[in-house]
Amino acid sequence: MLQIKNKQSGYKNKIIVHNIGFSIKPKEFTALLGLNGAGKTTLLKTIGGLLKPVSGQVVIGEEDLLMLNEKERARHISFMPQRHSVIYDTKVIDVVLMGITSYLSIFETPNNQHREIAYRMLELIGMDVYAESNFLNLSEGQKQLIIIARALMQNAEIMLFDEPDSALDFKNKHMVLESIRDIIKNQNKIGIITLHDPNLALQYCDKIIILKNGTIFFEFDTKDVNLDFLLDVFSKIYGEISIVEHMSKYVIVR
Repeated sequence: MLQIKNKQSGYKNKIIVHNIGFSIKPKEFTALLGLNGAGKTTLLKTIGGLLKPVSGQVVIGEEDLLMLNEKERARHISFMPQRHSVIYDTKVIDVVLMGITSYLSIFETPNNQHREIAYRMLELIGMDVYAESNFLNLSEGQKQLIIIARALMQNAEIMLFDEPDSALDFKNKHMVLESIRDIIKNQNKIGIITLHDPNLALQYCDKIIILKNGTIFFEFDTKDVNLDFLLDVFSKIYGEISIVEHMSKYVIVR
């Protein structure tokens, strides 16, 4: 189980998130929701070790992951940003192989065994036919799937996703989120994702944590909700809304 304990973090002298604490089990996919400035990305970066906390711990088992160096921490946590950093012509298979870096020594390069694992990761997300293609020639949705495969190469038990749907069209949003959800379940991972759309969180995630002014405003399991509950909680964040039930799912509209 992943445990976030008394987390405080921010930038320079400004605290953005205050005394955050929660836990997530393996196979559990958790969404961080909230308005712009609520602290979603700040919290996610702090959990991933990309932002040094003012206080608090990120514990799995008995180990505080924030006490590890960057390479050691990457074996436990993968982080998928809003935008990928690949800006030059690169084969898809080589992008995926970047995920093995934390296991290599300073002068070591990926070997044939690593390459075979990378192909298996591409097969897992249904992108193996693009292994030798130029990454930059793929659609944005396909690129996001390749970055997920790169994260899988890290073999980390914790997977963090910062608005991976932000540049995607309707179809690709659902393709990517469905793939992430299935990986979390089937690979026994712990998943945390920041999202703007509460409907995507309700559809794909097991737990929702709503942040407001840098603190946890509400936390709940998506299987334990009803229309009245959701209307009460989300109207306090998004203002005047309506919620409809369609095919046993709830949809929030304005």
